[in-house]
Amino acid sequence: MQFGRICGLALVVLGIILCGLQAVLVVAPKMNRQANEVTSNAEHRSNPLPGIVGAGSLVAGIAMLATARRRDEPEPKHAVK
Repeated sequence: MQFGRICGLALVVLGIILCGLQAVLVVAPKMNRQANEVTSNAEHRSNPLPGIVGAGSLVAGIAMLATARRRDEPEPKHAVK
């Protein structure tokens, strides 16, 4: 495997993990550690940064995988016409 394919695959995996983390952070409510204190109007706020970075790395990884040349593919100037 070439450098572009390895990095592209790593970026895709990182993007999937970060998007999954963002989904867990948004869906899962905050756990209250104190059992005695019950609040009904607890505000749940999450940071959108993992989702943004995950989506960016997913797109960059797909782009790297799509543009990475194969090792046995000739260079364009030496290609058979």
